[in-house]
Amino acid sequence: MRRSIIARLRFHVPVTALLLAAPAAAADPPVSLAVRPSVVFAGADVRTTVRTPPDARNRELRISIDAPDYYASSDVQLDGDGAAATHQFTWKALPGGAYRVEAILLREDGKTETVSTCFAVLVGDDGSLGIASRRRPVPQAQAAAPGSC
Repeated sequence: MRRSIIARLRFHVPVTALLLAAPAAAADPPVSLAVRPSVVFAGADVRTTVRTPPDARNRELRISIDAPDYYASSDVQLDGDGAAATHQFTWKALPGGAYRVEAILLREDGKTETVSTCFAVLVGDDGSLGIASRRRPVPQAQAAAPGSC
C-alpha cells in the first residue's frame, strides 16, 4: 500500500510543476501602428494602419502626423468592444521631410495608450533615387520629445 501512494505522488508532482511553469499567453497590445509604403517620395500618398483590439474600455482613437512643414490629425470614436479592430488613414501628397506619426488610444477611465513611429519623405531635385528611413514603433514611455524622431 505504501508503494502505491509513493507511485501516485511521483506522477502528480511533475504534472503540477509543469502547469505552474507554463508561460501565460501574451496579450495583444492595446494599440499598434504601421506605415506603408516604406519608401516614400515627395508628393506620394502614405497609408497608416492602426489596430486596436476590441475592448469595452476603448472610447477614442486619435492619430496625428507631424513634420516641420506639415500637420494633420484625425479622431475616431470607438464604441468599446463593438468597435472595428483596424482603422486605415491615407495622408495625401506629403511634402518632403521627416515625419512622426502618433496614435493615441483614449480609455473610459482617462488612461491613454500611445504608440508612434517615424518615416522620411524624400525630395530628389535631380530625379535621383534615395532610400527612406523608417523606425519601428516606440511606446511613448521610450519615445523622444514630442515632434522629434
